[in-house]
Amino acid sequence: MVDILPPTDEFDFVSVQSGLTNQIAHRLGLLQPHRRRFIRVALLILISWIPLLLLAGLSGHVTGHEVAITLLRDPEANFRFLIALPILELAELVLAFSLAAQVRQFVESGIIADAQISRFRTILASVRRCHHSTISELAMFVLAIGGSLFMRLFVMPDNSSSWERLNNVITPAGWWHLLVSLPLLYFFLLRAIWIFVLWGWFLFRVSRLDLQLTATHPDRTGGLGFLGWGLASFSPIVFAFAVVASAGFATEIFHRGESLDSLKYHLIIYIALITLVVHFPVLPFAVRVARCRFYGLLEFSALVWRHDRAFDKKWIHQPQSENHETLLGTSDVQSLADFGTGYEHVYDMRIIPLDTKAVMVVVLASVIPMLPLIGTVIPLQEILTKLGEVLV
Repeated sequence: MVDILPPTDEFDFVSVQSGLTNQIAHRLGLLQPHRRRFIRVALLILISWIPLLLLAGLSGHVTGHEVAITLLRDPEANFRFLIALPILELAELVLAFSLAAQVRQFVESGIIADAQISRFRTILASVRRCHHSTISELAMFVLAIGGSLFMRLFVMPDNSSSWERLNNVITPAGWWHLLVSLPLLYFFLLRAIWIFVLWGWFLFRVSRLDLQLTATHPDRTGGLGFLGWGLASFSPIVFAFAVVASAGFATEIFHRGESLDSLKYHLIIYIALITLVVHFPVLPFAVRVARCRFYGLLEFSALVWRHDRAFDKKWIHQPQSENHETLLGTSDVQSLADFGTGYEHVYDMRIIPLDTKAVMVVVLASVIPMLPLIGTVIPLQEILTKLGEVLV
């Protein structure tokens, strides 16, 4: 397909102007300016949720007691299409800005050696081609539809009584959910996963280049600290995934007889697992940072040794009668302290470029959608109070 969109910035990793879906949006005038993203969000709700409301209404399954689970009492249908799907659409803007800034930082900071710039650009171009590929998006569409058919036809209980299926017969709203709404949600989830996988593959290949890391950099990771706090840009996607998971847990609790106590380990494992997975892309740099720290300690130790020997010779071993400087106010003492601070910078280097605040943001993004579930056991006010104490 011929690219009909304007050229993107050379450092763009996730272009909001690329791919089959964005080309269609461009033809419809829904791509630029960015405020039109909210029109796209409204269209997604109009396509995914409103028909469910209308079709379920015609069958009398929106409220009432005709079925066990009415549409408005189904957490999955409401939270997934009214919260998770819009967030996944808007999250692309956050990722586009953040990932482009990190790609640019590699070059402008000097971390990528001049001799490696061409290889860096080649890596970026190859990964971008994968992201822009029409074939990849078509594959995601196929997987989304296949996943929807599998989940609703083979996994969903046959004896369920809901707006979606009654007496083992799929309702009109159920067919729309099966063929349109759910595949749309799965497509956006797969697209988010694809971006994350490509970012991890890009960082892995970059980690194999000749990187100019600096052991004394104040970020304690040789200059790669921006990768740690940059992971916070994935928190909207983490939040959307947590909404999807939380809606599933809520259905189990409110409609299938499960309790929060029986699902607590599922929640804990989910939160821990998604937090670990989000930080996988920076792990390949651990070897580089560890090597930088090792050689930094050796080189800085030698430098500190020469400096301290000179200091001892001048101020401790040399007779005061031969020293024409006064100890008070001399810059040598400050120099001694500065060298000690520099050595501490190297010694305290973190092998993995993580950022504590970014980790907390990701954890909160996975926890917040779970608070309504916890609220079934613990009063919500008490949860918010404890959460505030932790953050403060």
